[in-house]
Amino acid sequence: MEFAGCTAVKLTAKSGNPYWFRTCDIGGDIWANGAHAVSFPVGARVSMTGREEPMTVAHATLGLSYNALDTWLLDGVNDAGLVGGLLALYEATSARETADGEDGVVGMEIITRLLCTCATVDDVICAAKRIRLLDVRIGEEQSSASMHCMFIEPSGRCVILEAADCAAPGCMEVYEDNLGLMTNSPPYPQQLQNLSWYLANSPEWNWGKEATPCLKMNGMTVTGDAEAPHYCMSGAFPASYASCDRFVRMAMLSYLNQEGRYFADSEMLALGGDLMCSVIEPHNQGIYHYTRFDEKEGPQGGHASYTQYVVMYVPKERELYLKPYGTTAWTRLRLSGCSEEKVEHHKICRHPLAGVVEEKDF
Repeated sequence: MEFAGCTAVKLTAKSGNPYWFRTCDIGGDIWANGAHAVSFPVGARVSMTGREEPMTVAHATLGLSYNALDTWLLDGVNDAGLVGGLLALYEATSARETADGEDGVVGMEIITRLLCTCATVDDVICAAKRIRLLDVRIGEEQSSASMHCMFIEPSGRCVILEAADCAAPGCMEVYEDNLGLMTNSPPYPQQLQNLSWYLANSPEWNWGKEATPCLKMNGMTVTGDAEAPHYCMSGAFPASYASCDRFVRMAMLSYLNQEGRYFADSEMLALGGDLMCSVIEPHNQGIYHYTRFDEKEGPQGGHASYTQYVVMYVPKERELYLKPYGTTAWTRLRLSGCSEEKVEHHKICRHPLAGVVEEKDF
């Protein structure tokens, strides 16, 4: 299984209710490898990698695993309305073992751990300061946990967690000030620098304007800086599937759609689903999905990935809407409909033409 990249964004409806969207972009076929929706009831005892005692679930959780392992959640929601998601970050670090006083969590189980034990973003931040991310064991080999996380709560508050400091492998930096948006590499501070350079050099953004260009999203302001370190190749609207380009593209599209604030709750699935189309990856053999440029400005680090699914989470309702690649249907799953007695798997519609409406039906 080759991780490539994903895009996640928070939108907020006219009502003030937040919604969280993400694409899951991975090589191979996650469904053939056992991907499934799974729910954990309060009180369930869940075995976690490398821990002698099972974890006791404090908050019922519903989410998506990309393989047959229930605990390897890519994203999910719990009974407090806390939503979390895991995205690839190639500069991320993890450790082989913990030091005294640290709480070790295998990288691919961090979403499960935090959703099953935390109720709020504050809880996540508090827990993250004690956690050290550990390497992921696949077969007989251990590999770095190349990932970072985003969490939002029903109030709309969100936080981004990254462990990208080689001097402190596996220790997560907390970004409470963020755009409500993330993709993959580079680490978050560099993504913001790249966006700053784009704002200063975009001909569309600067047309007819004399003031310094800036963009405000999720309460955070990014100001244009023509001298900022950057990954963009030009000031033109970026079209590639490189994570730096997807970050800029989604930032601009979210901003131009007022982050959803003029749309009703009933319109948010359509709005977010349409916006995510701009970052949905086709089967592109890695030609336009890369992570960096070499000294000759050639693309490097290509990944033959594609968007395996798009999902919308509704924190207030403790539910998700999932659309796998190759189908027109969104499967709706609600935490309130999950078993309160046992860990449960849930069906996902993957019929190519499910949900198609005939003219006579409306």
